[in-house]
Amino acid sequence: MYKVVEFDGNAAAMQNFCNDQAAEGYLFVQAVYMTTYKWRLFFKIAADGN
Repeated sequence: MYKVVEFDGNAAAMQNFCNDQAAEGYLFVQAVYMTTYKWRLFFKIAADGN
């Protein structure tokens, strides 16, 4: 199962956000650039075995 989040922030804030998601059991998969400081982040649930 995947989780998609729209994120608005700089690289340091994105790293902190990804770390928070990892603490909740989500693995970072991909970031898609939309506009300056706007991203769509894709995460995968770490426990799904894939």
